[in-house]
Amino acid sequence: MITIIQCARGLAVGTIAVLALLWPPAAPAQGLQLPHAPVRAALIQGSGDEIGLQVRLGPGWKFYWRTPGEGGVPAQFDWSGSQNLAGADIAWPAPQRITIGKADLYGYTDEVVLPIRLKPAQAGQPVSVQLTLEYGVCKDICILRTDHLQHHGRPPAAADLAQLAKWRARVPQPATAAGLQLLTVRRLPDALLITLQSGMPLSNPDLFVEGAPESWFGRPQVSLSPDGREAQFRLPTTLANDESQPLRLTLVDPALAAELVLRP
Repeated sequence: MITIIQCARGLAVGTIAVLALLWPPAAPAQGLQLPHAPVRAALIQGSGDEIGLQVRLGPGWKFYWRTPGEGGVPAQFDWSGSQNLAGADIAWPAPQRITIGKADLYGYTDEVVLPIRLKPAQAGQPVSVQLTLEYGVCKDICILRTDHLQHHGRPPAAADLAQLAKWRARVPQPATAAGLQLLTVRRLPDALLITLQSGMPLSNPDLFVEGAPESWFGRPQVSLSPDGREAQFRLPTTLANDESQPLRLTLVDPALAAELVLRP
């Protein structure tokens, strides 16, 4: 099923009539591929209990990160139709900051693979996955899609293993493992000041901040030390009244991707 949504400021909203011609309703499928559709979603097999959600996008289309940015729609995963599945841990590769109109979206272009670790209810028994995935993709318009994906354990293909390894390497590491340290954090009425120190020189760092649902964090102004090992970020911010919520920081740089959590 495909629905049109207004996903961010400055984006045009298409009409249902046009999309009805381009994208007919989706049917349950493994690796959905519709004529003229801007996206293809499939589940691929990794080693052991690991699978991957592979999303391939048409030119100019974007798939959202777990926190989508201004006006985006986070993906919803419904595993309730699966058999022998106690849980699924989804890992998110480092996102890009994508500007559309006056809005910043956080996500991916072209392709992404989300590594997923399955937790069998009964160890040693096969897992049958039935995933209902509701997610948004965006270009000049934004579309909310619902795909039904199935997966049954099978020997992994070499190409799928290589794709999972590539994208698993892009998942942010814990800050300590990446040599990243928090130096200072300061809350101002309209901004958040954060200074981080890195064990390796940074070249073009960006910082994504996640907090309470009512909070908003804009594009940071970045000041980098001459040796690249210290970065200060000033983020325009509207913070929720509840200051008991932790903040999750995700640093993305060509040299590394790392995350840390700030407890109140």
